[in-house]
Amino acid sequence: MIDAAIAAEDTPARIQASRAASAVANASARDIGRVTGTVAGNVALAAAPGAALSKAATLRRLRMARPRTTFDPPQIGWVKETTKSQKPWRAYNDAATGAQPGWAPTLMRTMADGSKRPVKFDGIQGDYMIDRKWKVVDAPHARAQLLRQSEELAEHRLIGTWEVPTPAQKAKALKLFKKMKVTNIHVRVVRP
Repeated sequence: MIDAAIAAEDTPARIQASRAASAVANASARDIGRVTGTVAGNVALAAAPGAALSKAATLRRLRMARPRTTFDPPQIGWVKETTKSQKPWRAYNDAATGAQPGWAPTLMRTMADGSKRPVKFDGIQGDYMIDRKWKVVDAPHARAQLLRQSEELAEHRLIGTWEVPTPAQKAKALKLFKKMKVTNIHVRVVRP
């Protein structure tokens, strides 16, 4: 660290300023906040020896910072629902946030062979895909659907929300999530 500080003293000010400007231009908001807090703390402790070394070390860490990777938003498609049921669960599903009655929002799932298949949900709210469940069951078809939804949400870096009508159904859903080791889907109670 001492050698780096001595080398920094020998570097012309214009080069140090250009390095600092480049580091600030490529820094994330978190890094800028950390450096601002560190510099403010060092200014408060300016009488303490070693403040210059701390500033040089902070600038070196800032220079090594990499910009955060950004991802494109997922392409959400809509497919026509084929069910024409008049039962209460149908109205409950159609009332989900961001739902369009008779249509289902879908994310395209990439299969192992490279083909694409849709995974349906009931609604969408920002980055959350919503699926309403009138009744949570622990059956093979329900577990398969849960895993499909979880894998698809992970592929698109999204979070899912299951909405259920009662606290008892919420408890069943949480038990099923724990059994299937699903962590990217949350559950909440939404009364019909």
